[in-house]
Amino acid sequence: MVYYWGMLRAADLGGLRAMTNAVSTFEGHFKTRITEWQKMQRDLASCSWHGPASDSTDTALQERTNQLFLVDQSIEDLRVVLTDAMDTLLLLQARQKALIENAAASGLRIAEGDENTAPVVEILPPGKGDEAARHDPEWVKAMEAARDKLAKAVDDLGGEVKTMDDTVTAALGRLDNTYLSAGDFTPERLADVQKDIDRLDKDTNLKIGAPPGSAGGNRQWWDSLPESTRQQLLHDHPGQIGGLGGLPAQTRDEANRLYLPQLRDQIAQSLAGTGPRVQASQTDLDGLDALQKQLDTVTHPPQLLLRVDTPMNQPGPPAAVIAYGNPDTATNIAAYVPPNPAAGTVAGDAATARALAVAAGKADPTKTTASLVALSLGPAGDPGLTPSSRPGRPLRESSTAVGMFSSLAESHQGNGATVSEISAVPEGQGSGYAVARTPLDKYRWNLSDLKEDPCTPDAVVARTPGGLDDPSSHHAVVNAIIGRR
Repeated sequence: MVYYWGMLRAADLGGLRAMTNAVSTFEGHFKTRITEWQKMQRDLASCSWHGPASDSTDTALQERTNQLFLVDQSIEDLRVVLTDAMDTLLLLQARQKALIENAAASGLRIAEGDENTAPVVEILPPGKGDEAARHDPEWVKAMEAARDKLAKAVDDLGGEVKTMDDTVTAALGRLDNTYLSAGDFTPERLADVQKDIDRLDKDTNLKIGAPPGSAGGNRQWWDSLPESTRQQLLHDHPGQIGGLGGLPAQTRDEANRLYLPQLRDQIAQSLAGTGPRVQASQTDLDGLDALQKQLDTVTHPPQLLLRVDTPMNQPGPPAAVIAYGNPDTATNIAAYVPPNPAAGTVAGDAATARALAVAAGKADPTKTTASLVALSLGPAGDPGLTPSSRPGRPLRESSTAVGMFSSLAESHQGNGATVSEISAVPEGQGSGYAVARTPLDKYRWNLSDLKEDPCTPDAVVARTPGGLDDPSSHHAVVNAIIGRR
């Protein structure tokens, strides 16, 4: 019998990382050659050579092009398998390290074995001055329960390592079978490989972060990882890292900026028929382009990309949240929801949020200010960004704000921060804008335990007669943000 605890403990992932990097580099070179091949094919098609021979040549070249795309897919599949294997092992090693440290802090020890010897959890003798505890039945009972619980966690971890090992072995075996089939790269063969890869990718993603809705758990998980593991995960899984509430705003920004062009390429290839099909449209692509153009604009304060939606994973138009200034260090946090956001209003909506951050900073230079803005990357009329129909929430019905504030409550580096939600007054309650001001700490919860939204009608501290382009209304909103209302 093979025991995976000792194998995981002794594993040096340097060789696997080097191999993964080599495959990734080769994949990039191969994609470049495909691009050159396609240009040659287009040039040939646009020349003046016509006739049966030309048609036969075009057909033959297209068949080769299709084969090249399949080979490219197989190389990408290999890279994904190796990357997921490495990242899963890094995450499992981090959990193993945490179990060892928790054992030592609890008066236990994990007597480690190798691949042929099972690890054993032992109860350590009481420390000096506590020798009598070993004769206390309650102490013995508590320690035995803790030992058994830790032993199960050790066994479970070994089981996860085995599952990962089996899945990777199956995926690589299927890839090998494809390679050994005399170059017979068919969509059917690669579809079988894709099933193994999807399973491995799903298992890896499930190990990233804490249970859904737990921003505090995400923060503890991130803080427990070695810096090298954080950087590897950020590079390999930017979409997952950027979407984890509770992580530092600057970390999410870095991850989401890496993910945005990857997401765009995925959608563009799907629409062009050169990549896997995804549920996305040209409208989604245009929205991502509008967001990228905004992020490429140099601003002061700098922009942080706190969230970007994947169109494939939600029913409505994708959205994004950007910040001006770092909300993790700000005392006053303004959250602006535009009245009718759309992909075509991204630049204007972002400019309004930036103006609020600058004006609030000038109005009270003794406190730092950051402003957030919820951007729609689709057509106007996003149901998640329309006025609330619930009296309990005076501003917006979407859970976007609650989720974002819960995340910021965990990642914030100080105390006493206040968040001001700024939105058009709901229909039937007047005109202009309303500002609801709530202590950020009130959002410190798990969304799964959500019982009551802190943003109640009593939190509204200001209402303006006009929009934010009206100087007096803008002044009133700024005063509300800094707490002068």
